[in-house]
Amino acid sequence: MDTSPLNLPRALLTAVNKLTQVLDEAGVKYALIGGLAAGYRSRPRFTQDVDLLLHIPQLALPALLDKLQLEGFQFDTKTVIHEWNAEHLTVLSYAGVRVDWLKPVLPCFQHVLDTARIETWLDSPVRIASAEALILLKLISFRQQDVADIEALLAANRGELDLEWIHRELATVVSADDPRMQRLQELLNDFYVAPDDSGNLP
Repeated sequence: MDTSPLNLPRALLTAVNKLTQVLDEAGVKYALIGGLAAGYRSRPRFTQDVDLLLHIPQLALPALLDKLQLEGFQFDTKTVIHEWNAEHLTVLSYAGVRVDWLKPVLPCFQHVLDTARIETWLDSPVRIASAEALILLKLISFRQQDVADIEALLAANRGELDLEWIHRELATVVSADDPRMQRLQELLNDFYVAPDDSGNLP
């Protein structure tokens, strides 16, 4: 299957376009993460949802939600506000497309948000998390698909990643003897050649 952005579901592409336009107009700082971002930074892959890390000032949230409803997003406003305040994450939908919002409650999540870069995606500006940030997020969640995405990100960005940044940020959420630390080194050895050809973290 051709998994380039042009072959992703139309509703998903429309959801990204409308959502990022509304966020940009509102001055909301966000970063596209998840499968879409991993596909952009490595090899395109099929996905059916949109994942965003974002910071929304509390006073701006109700008006932002009103605007999104006018653009066709579906959700219960009271539920979204409660989940955003109490659980720091929530779910919206657009024409059957799931849209996950995550608040940057951990310092490393805020750093992911801070290092996101504006890219041109389907002729529109979109803030997309860096390859390093995506690897970090996927190491934290570390499901089977996350490992596959890490492999693709390492291979596609060989010799160009700030490995020290990944290691430093990961160390803020897991201990030195956490299995993910060892697994990261194994993945580096298998899929990444560092500038000094050692494959080791600084």
